[in-house]
Order: sequence, then structure tokens, then C-alpha cells
Amino acid sequence: MKKALMTLGLAVLLTAPAMAGSAGVYGAWWTGEDASDSLGVGGWVDFYLGKGMEIELRGSHFSDFEAENDVGDRADLRVTAWDLGFTYNFNHRSGNKLNPYIGGGGTILSAELDRIENHKDLGTVDDEWGYYLVGGLEFPISKHFALVGEAMFRQAKFEILGNDLGFSGVKQVVDIKGFEANAGIAFKW
Repeated sequence: MKKALMTLGLAVLLTAPAMAGSAGVYGAWWTGEDASDSLGVGGWVDFYLGKGMEIELRGSHFSDFEAENDVGDRADLRVTAWDLGFTYNFNHRSGNKLNPYIGGGGTILSAELDRIENHKDLGTVDDEWGYYLVGGLEFPISKHFALVGEAMFRQAKFEILGNDLGFSGVKQVVDIKGFEANAGIAFKW
């Protein structure tokens, strides 16, 4: 399914170069339920489908989620989120006015696991599916550029499998659902 989502996203990118759209980069902050807050970076591309609707492909990377298990071991997760979804722009015809938007879609979350304090038995963590909801504002600063601010909610859980204190088969569920704030710049064509 991961390959299907990535193939669909690539097909959208390759078949729609003549369509109106935008691309941008942003800085991000994500606060998770069972993990510490993390700073990250991301980018997106979207294409206008008509009547305010857009299809979007996003990628975000967060390098510093810390989680603690029942016996006090701390783990560091690096998480990459790949999103495919739709947005609705309320002022899609306005050109030079503040443009609020809402949207949502599916997410593939890929994580890498590191142990803090130099533990070498890292365990494993599988890729997971989730979803996101987003609301934001675009503030045009020229014909082709806009400042962007948005708030997101992400739903995601990871299951860490590994050895803990010499016992095998230990499983820890890390719920990183939570809110994300993004701020960046968009190039519109």
C-alpha cells in the first residue's frame, strides 16, 4: 500500500505540470501524546482541481521524539511523514487576499529508532498509517509568493518491538498523535 500511495503521488506530480498549483517549504513543531515535542522541516506540492479543491503531497521530517517505556528506558525516534490529501481554499478566486483553507488525508509514517545513553540493542519499529487534518492561512506577498501558517492534527501510533533487560518480545506502543504547527513560504504558479 505504501508503494501504491507513493506511485499515485508521483503520477500526480508527473501528469499535472500544466495545472495551477503551488510548492513550498516550512518549519514545523509537533507535540505528541506519549513522546516529547519535536522540531522539523517539510515541503509540499499541490495542484488545483477546480472550485477551490486541490490535491496535495507533503513530506515532513522530525528528528527528536523522545519516549520512555515502563522501566525507564528512553528511546529517540526520527519520524518522516508522507501525506496525500485534499484541501479546500475558501478564497480561491481572490488572488491577492488572505486565503483560508482546510484539508486532510492519509499519512504513511516511517520511523527510525535510536536508544539514548548508548544502548546498542535498539529493537525495531514498523512503518505505520495515520491521518491528518489541517487548517491554515496563505498571505500573498507578491504575485507568485505567499507566507503560510497552518495548524495540523496528526493521528499516529508506533509499536516498538525489541529486547528489554535481556527479555525478548517486549512491545511498547508509542502514541504520537497530537498537534503540529507549520510556518513557511509558498511559490504559486
